[in-house]
Amino acid sequence: MKNRLGNRHHNRHHGLRRKTPASASGGRARRDYGKLFAQTAALLWLCYSANLLNALPAGPTIRVIANPHVEVDALSKTSLRSIFGMRNRTWPKGDFIRVFVLEDKNPTHILFTKQILRTFPYNLRRIWDRRIYSGTGQSPTVVDSEEEMRRQVSLTDNAIGYLSNKWVSDDVKVLDLK
Repeated sequence: MKNRLGNRHHNRHHGLRRKTPASASGGRARRDYGKLFAQTAALLWLCYSANLLNALPAGPTIRVIANPHVEVDALSKTSLRSIFGMRNRTWPKGDFIRVFVLEDKNPTHILFTKQILRTFPYNLRRIWDRRIYSGTGQSPTVVDSEEEMRRQVSLTDNAIGYLSNKWVSDDVKVLDLK
């Protein structure tokens, strides 16, 4: 049989296919994962032994802070999401939690929501707005700067907030994350 150009194409009509390396193994090219793993492990070991991984610049570290009189020393990330999502409103002993946050566009707020809470600032804002408009909660207190955050948390009983590492001082308690 001939195609439009007059060339014969027997393979197509008789079900014959040339075996290529990709089609010889069931349609997928075989990969040697053991060799790939060994190469990756060797590269990581080389970087580690040359101390290259520790030489990479670290981004700003975000610390969760509380008023020094808060009796909690550590919180899980789940508890933090619940507190900053305004679902959990009290400390374990029943005291009302005062939540302080930075403005939505603040770089420290963006890092906090992404790295610590594992969400985006607009999602957090949506949660707060939903609680306010449904009448089931309040929004946190918004402060203008990290300096004001530190001052407000240190002066307000049962307060919680967050700061970049460079703004942390002795007048606030740094909470450990579990």
